[in-house]
Amino acid sequence: MTSAPAARDSRMPGEALWPALTVSATKSELFSEDLYFRECWSDALDILGAANGSGAEEAAAATATALAPLGLLSFKCDGMVARRADRTLRYLADQGFSILGSSRIRHNRHSMRELWRYNWHVYTTDRLALMTMMHSVSESLLLIVRDDRYDPAVPGAVRLADLKGSADPEARGPEHLRTVLDPPNKIINFVHVADEPADIVREVGIFLDRPERRALLADVRRADTATASRRAFEEVGRLEAEIPANDFDLEAALKRAEAAAAPEALARIRSAVTTGTRLSWDELSMLLDPTDPAVGTWDFVRIATEVLDADRPASADLLPPSSATEWRTAAGN
Repeated sequence: MTSAPAARDSRMPGEALWPALTVSATKSELFSEDLYFRECWSDALDILGAANGSGAEEAAAATATALAPLGLLSFKCDGMVARRADRTLRYLADQGFSILGSSRIRHNRHSMRELWRYNWHVYTTDRLALMTMMHSVSESLLLIVRDDRYDPAVPGAVRLADLKGSADPEARGPEHLRTVLDPPNKIINFVHVADEPADIVREVGIFLDRPERRALLADVRRADTATASRRAFEEVGRLEAEIPANDFDLEAALKRAEAAAAPEALARIRSAVTTGTRLSWDELSMLLDPTDPAVGTWDFVRIATEVLDADRPASADLLPPSSATEWRTAAGN
């Protein structure tokens, strides 16, 4: 007789269902064994698939159907500090996305590396040190949204990912969210979104422990958009009351650093900024101590994004993001 735990672990998407979650055969293979995907998929079956009242196949199909119009957006800590949350929420509404649920989140060095496991291999160890500082400094906010303009050929997550736009300003247009948010460079870019329905499942599993993610999934199933939107705006207000703002202006950051850095150290930093000279994490930290309250985390971050060697030679993405075009092609449209 099959035990209950074994039965729960056998409820992974079947071969016929994975194309509703991702167009990537590599992703479906990797996520089939991914701890975070497996945990959250089981919760999603219980809550979105109503697994207790239907067969396993029906619950899985219902879960995939429920996920199809959804998107996931999380504010990075810099997005909260830069006060880009309200602008983002209004952009989502303008683009036809309704908020279904939100939850406070906070990264640690492990969760951020899991979230971006297939992207951060291109980063130098110096940039990894910077990312650890940037993403773990404060709490932030996770949103689950519904695409109210949903086209069955293109999941809501995919449309939202296309709208987000590249971190590279040269590769995005005026319609993209990151253009609207006006980040200072490609490292400080304020928001993250899940690429596909499969990524929503995995990422909720990373961001939230079981009680919190099941509560979020229950909010998604309830689909009370008025209450969810109000709560999200209220949570933004509470977070911004707790987290000091920063303008992310480079010259202003350098000017403020004068109070904490020796003149010769600041001259070295200014020279590196002006000439494009790369400084190592250790060298920059000796010139400008990131632990000194007089420096300020975010002024240090802003300066570091200009002088650290950020990337190393590597393939751009181990799991490249999909696009609406790929999904339409897969659907035969």
